[in-house]
Amino acid sequence: MIQRNLRAALLAAVMTAVAVPVFAADADPVVASINGKEIHRSAVVQAQQAIPQLRQMPLEMVYEQLLDHVVTAQLLLDQAKQQKLDDDPQVKAALEEAHARVLQQAYLAKRVEADITEDAIKQRYEEFKKTVPPKEEVKVRHILVDTEAEAKKVLADLKSGVKFEDEAKAKTIDPSGKTNGGDLGYIGKDDTVKEFSEAAFKLKPGEVSKTAVKSQFGYHVIKVEDRRIAPPPSYDEAKGSIKNELAQKDVQKVIDSLKSSAQIKKFNPDGSPLTEAAKPAAEAPKQ
Repeated sequence: MIQRNLRAALLAAVMTAVAVPVFAADADPVVASINGKEIHRSAVVQAQQAIPQLRQMPLEMVYEQLLDHVVTAQLLLDQAKQQKLDDDPQVKAALEEAHARVLQQAYLAKRVEADITEDAIKQRYEEFKKTVPPKEEVKVRHILVDTEAEAKKVLADLKSGVKFEDEAKAKTIDPSGKTNGGDLGYIGKDDTVKEFSEAAFKLKPGEVSKTAVKSQFGYHVIKVEDRRIAPPPSYDEAKGSIKNELAQKDVQKVIDSLKSSAQIKKFNPDGSPLTEAAKPAAEAPKQ
């Protein structure tokens, strides 16, 4: 378990190093000034990449918080330098450790980038497509209301000839449904709460549920517009996860190769030779 966690952390560090973009001068404007020192947009992007929870979010959503973080970090750094803390023995040791870690990550990042070519990703994608089981999906719209009485009124309106999309825009409490007419697109059986999916997959294209479906969110009136066997994810959709998968294997391959070509001796905490645990003997072939 510990080894797996270490490998996962190492891979995350490598992928972060790969992901940090390089900006041209004209695409890296000054975004702050601290006592005359300019802070560029690239510093904000690097701060975002250093926080796993924020990497996939649009920069605009977290820009102000990240900019404040970068400004605060620079102020602290300036104060530390003024007090000459970089001469402190403990700080020097920590800096050396950080320097070594950055070099390690940079080496692995370059190896991964060199080893994982576009052709390798495409080849793995073709293999991946063959393993994707057929998945049935239905294209649905829904109208979500708070009470059963409101749901019955919605069903009555639909029965009288009101278009489903118009009723959704007027009555649903689902925020997106008020603009798109309750459209949820294509969903699989495991993509929504059980009560909703069970009701939706019983309907034929063009049918509307005869009664409202109760879930933890309220009461749903459901319409199915189409049914299909979902295609596998496109190359662009799958590329990121495939590259991560290949990177994880490549990092381990690189580490194993380095270990096998080096003379490594390990010792116990008391300095005595560390004896590797004996590997279980291979089973004799069955006759």
